[in-house]
Amino acid sequence: MELEEKRESSKRLRLNKKIIWGISIFSILLAMFYLDKQKLYKEEKPPMPTVLFGEQELRPILSSYTWNAGEIEKEIKDLTRVIEYQHAEFRENLTIEFPENQQPIFIARGTYYNGEIKAEPYQTLYRGFTLLGNESRKEIYSIKAYWKDGKRAEYIIPVNIKEVSPEKNYLARNKGYHSLLIVGDTDKNVIDELYSEPLHFLFETSSSLDLKDANAIYPELQVKEEPSYILFDHTEEAFRAASLEELMKYMKENTYSKKSTIEGKVTKLDRNLGVIQVDDKVFTAADMEEVKVGQRISLELNQLNKDIPYYRIIENINVIKAPDTDFSAAKWLAKDAEKVSILAIGPSAFTEQFKSPNKEDFKLVENIEIQETLTLNGEAVTDAAVYVFNDKELVFQTDEFDQLLNYLFEFEMLMPARKERNGL
Repeated sequence: MELEEKRESSKRLRLNKKIIWGISIFSILLAMFYLDKQKLYKEEKPPMPTVLFGEQELRPILSSYTWNAGEIEKEIKDLTRVIEYQHAEFRENLTIEFPENQQPIFIARGTYYNGEIKAEPYQTLYRGFTLLGNESRKEIYSIKAYWKDGKRAEYIIPVNIKEVSPEKNYLARNKGYHSLLIVGDTDKNVIDELYSEPLHFLFETSSSLDLKDANAIYPELQVKEEPSYILFDHTEEAFRAASLEELMKYMKENTYSKKSTIEGKVTKLDRNLGVIQVDDKVFTAADMEEVKVGQRISLELNQLNKDIPYYRIIENINVIKAPDTDFSAAKWLAKDAEKVSILAIGPSAFTEQFKSPNKEDFKLVENIEIQETLTLNGEAVTDAAVYVFNDKELVFQTDEFDQLLNYLFEFEMLMPARKERNGL
């Protein structure tokens, strides 16, 4: 009996040892798996975008970034020493696309200059349109991408661009522009005279020759008399005149003009950069004195060049509905000119994300006011809404958190451009 008890006890001891060893091995494996996951998490890098220059794919270079570990890494210590320029013929379009499930909330576009990325305001604000010059040059295009939770990445695209010469060198090199060949009358500054009136022909070059040289160099033009004024676009001769007055008349009668009216709510305003956003459309304007966020307005637009999307003017702004006067109160305004304050309205499911936001995402936010409801013009507002104020006025409104982040990232990235415009 005693022998059996000893055997049983010995079995239980061996079983317990196996269980303990099993738990220990499992724990070690689990710890190793966790550490590997942590290592992979820390070693993760931002996604690489696809960059197309026309149809040619360019290789972007990942520069500095902040990713999962929250540490700033530097892929390139000294860009000036290691840059290899990719050769490419000029193309009109530069497109940048991130993988579908890894798209940033905001992208700033510009050039790499003096050791840092310098955002170009209008290429950034017009979201994707790039106006490139057809000339041989070395260029370092750059982008800075922003994701949630402090994730950031900078990329550069060094390109050695080769000019694509037009079939004949008297043609304009860029779509949307014109060139002028003057035969005889070589003493006048004709371009200055042409620009003395508000014509919207964009001139790239002008050149002057006497009649003999013109026929020797360009016999296909068959110039018969001087003076002659020959106007070209980027593909062919557009008009020929024997006098400056004839040319001016042609330009007046053939200036591209396409008028339209846009109606909507002003959702964003940047007086420093001269930018108005109506719903989701961006416009630039010289006179913005009467425009305020929250207004319902109509814009009378005149598109002045069929090939350049933002070459247009606002001819008139009509206010259809005034904004809520409640937002003109000083209590909402930020105190720092380089920061903003936020008013978030709505149910807790919406406002909860404002209670402990990521510090990097909100680093230019001075104050956040959270309210379940807000009374505007005697009516209670309970739907989700966000209002952003600078030190002078309401500058942005939305009902989506990601759109707010987009605005905050844009506000941060374009701050140097605002200071430059203000001469600071």
